[in-house]
Amino acid sequence: MIKLTKNKAIYTNSYNPDCDKFIEKEVDKLSPYFNEVVELDNNFTLADLFDYIEREKDLFNVVFSSQLGHFPLQAFIDEIRKPVPEGGERSEIDYIEIRRYGEYSDGEVEIWVDVCGVNEKTEDGYGIEFSPLNEIKHIPLRLNKTFKVSELKIPSKLVRFLITLGKKFGIPLKRWESPFDYVYVSGTTCFTVYELISEVLNEISFAGVPEKRDETWNGVKEDIKEMISELKQVTGDECAELNNFEEELEEDKT
Repeated sequence: MIKLTKNKAIYTNSYNPDCDKFIEKEVDKLSPYFNEVVELDNNFTLADLFDYIEREKDLFNVVFSSQLGHFPLQAFIDEIRKPVPEGGERSEIDYIEIRRYGEYSDGEVEIWVDVCGVNEKTEDGYGIEFSPLNEIKHIPLRLNKTFKVSELKIPSKLVRFLITLGKKFGIPLKRWESPFDYVYVSGTTCFTVYELISEVLNEISFAGVPEKRDETWNGVKEDIKEMISELKQVTGDECAELNNFEEELEEDKT
């Protein structure tokens, strides 16, 4: 097992029942321990994880090239090195959660790992794939060990589309819970060092390098505004939720 804390990484062999001698030691690189189960201190942040990533950036640039969309790792390191902008941090997010879940559909089960910002008080979920890394680098990472395999039974394609849109682009949702979910299996899970790094890099590079990401986000905002305009024609201009979200898009300067 690897325990990642604010200042150090500790390896122990407590997850290996075949070992008759207990070992505990501090390590400075993570690559030799990719397949170890990982645990995180509560105050271990995205910036702390990138400290370890940067130590082996040449190796990680190759090993995680697919997760990075074959974009250069250095572009993300450069961005996270920037200072947190005054008043520009994602203050609505209390922690970044990594969770594993399963979806059943038409006789098949697909297993996914999701990385998403969470507001602890409201339990709203927020996408982070369009967030500049220097705005979220101070946010702690947390592993959600609850695992469910469920089927989303939604009677309306429009409702399914809106839920998908909200998950992807940061519209506040109640932690992906839905009254249409039917849970088949529920239990606990764990994550390896490799999975932690892999899923974080996959999430932050979803829309490309920072410059390309910002261009894409500006285009997405225009598409969402157009969709809101079309929805207003159906719901009327007095829909508070649509009006509030439209105002948030106007205020976004990304």
